[in-house]
Amino acid sequence: MAGLSPTAQNLVEALANRPLLLMKMRILSLGKNYDVMDEQKNVLCTIGLDAGQNVTGSLVKGAVSSLAGDYVGRWAARSMKYTYTVKDAAGQVAMTINKGSGGNKALFDLVDTGSNVAIGTIQMKRGLIGGLKATWVAPGGQTTMMTKGNIIRRKYRIVDPAGREIGHVRHKILAIRDVWQLQLEAGINHLYGAIFAAILDFEKKM
Repeated sequence: MAGLSPTAQNLVEALANRPLLLMKMRILSLGKNYDVMDEQKNVLCTIGLDAGQNVTGSLVKGAVSSLAGDYVGRWAARSMKYTYTVKDAAGQVAMTINKGSGGNKALFDLVDTGSNVAIGTIQMKRGLIGGLKATWVAPGGQTTMMTKGNIIRRKYRIVDPAGREIGHVRHKILAIRDVWQLQLEAGINHLYGAIFAAILDFEKKM
């Protein structure tokens, strides 16, 4: 893709044309990290939040919860700014995802760290009863994908602006703990689809 650094471009190509991806959260990680794997469970890339930011968020949540209750504590932690990283299988950082402040509405700006090129923005909105909705907006302002369904239960679709399904998430009980499936159609950027799904999963746990 034009404008991407070699590291980011190689990562896009590594996930291209893979209709099924397995997403696994590292249970024992001090941060919040997802391995994106192929059907043979080979790690293709990692999307995550480092331990320092994760611990800080937990401390803020605990401190505020003790004074104002769990809901306010969760909101305070969600309102913080975070920087997620997207790394290739060798651990090389290809992209950053910079979350702005905001508890119920937030923007996540994606940047290629090698070229400093803006990749897109995830716009997220949280409902009063805990539901999440998200939209991926390209740098030019056009919407490329949106969510439809129950993100909290990991049973939702990813659709294009015309409402056509281009991917879906299903949580199935597999041999590995906390593994879920992301199925994507041909013709879309599968790396961006995996980033979209991972950020939604991070946020639903906030």
